Amino acid sequence: MKDSCFALPHLLRPLLLALALTTQILASPPATDALGVSPAHQELHYSGRTGEVAAGQVALGWSGARVRLRFKGTAVSMRMIDDTKANFVLVRIDGERRAKLRLDAPDGTYNLATGLPPGEHTVEIVRVTEAMLGLPRFLGFTLSPGASVLPWGREPDRRILFVGDSITCGYGVEVDDPKLRFTADTENFCDGYTGLTVEALQADYVVVSRSGIGMLRNYNGPREGNPDAMPAIYPRQFFQTEQPRWKPDRFKPQVICINLGTNDFSTSGPDVDKFVAAYRQFTTQLLQQYPRAKLVLLQGPMNNRAELRDALRRVQATLPPKLAPRVSYFELTAQGPLGFGADWHPSRAQSQRNAAELTAHLRQLMAW
Repeated sequence: MKDSCFALPHLLRPLLLALALTTQILASPPATDALGVSPAHQELHYSGRTGEVAAGQVALGWSGARVRLRFKGTAVSMRMIDDTKANFVLVRIDGERRAKLRLDAPDGTYNLATGLPPGEHTVEIVRVTEAMLGLPRFLGFTLSPGASVLPWGREPDRRILFVGDSITCGYGVEVDDPKLRFTADTENFCDGYTGLTVEALQADYVVVSRSGIGMLRNYNGPREGNPDAMPAIYPRQFFQTEQPRWKPDRFKPQVICINLGTNDFSTSGPDVDKFVAAYRQFTTQLLQQYPRAKLVLLQGPMNNRAELRDALRRVQATLPPKLAPRVSYFELTAQGPLGFGADWHPSRAQSQRNAAELTAHLRQLMAW
């Protein structure tokens, strides 16, 4: 009997050890490693002219270019590098503006949100400065330990292509003093009429715009035109380089909004016949490239003079008969009473007014 009593613990020892190991596995704390989301992750949603420029680096090429992610977690950071350190991005968390960041961190790391309530969230990064200021590169998001990436989900099927100049970029919109000169700090695509319009319509978009550009003649350029006007730079994926070229089938707009002519008619003005011809040719190419799209010729708020209006009407009237029914003209209310931004550009209040006008026009035109 004595021998049996002493033998029992020896018999139970393997069983107790197995039970202890099982309990340890079940009670293990969650993984402490943060979750990295590479720029190539299939659930990332890009808008605008973007593209891979190196392994693990996606450039946001033009105004309004953005990247979005839906996730479950409590924190999110990102890595983004900008050689010029002149560019800014707008951060939205769960659809709300969180910060406007200058891309100048030495290591390219930015903490976007911490302490979020457990559950589902969205993060959105929008380039709010224009293409000629450099080429910011997105290197990915990092989520809190235990986080997971979620499908983005369905959105309204609304797609707009914007082609324009500084007004489309949101030049100087963050200040209310026309005597101030341009700085990257005061430019904000999201506060310009373009960014406000896509936000109101919940539309996806591509923007091709640069300050000072025209359809034929850039600001204060020769009457006969400039070789680097919009028709020359439009095919580029990135403003800085001729190659690579943008692939039109990557984004098929339902409506195209062109706001050009302000710089063409600046100072001494263009050869109007050449302006009309260049505008007509460019418009024809876009309509042929996107045979299901409608197109709006916009007259912007900085020039509501009859000379530009008549030229745009001539463009509309002289298009090929098969294309003309898809084209309309729309004039945005001229600036003045609502003040001015930097360098006499549209103020924030003016941009809000013009965005409301264009939003209403597109809702009616597109049955949105």
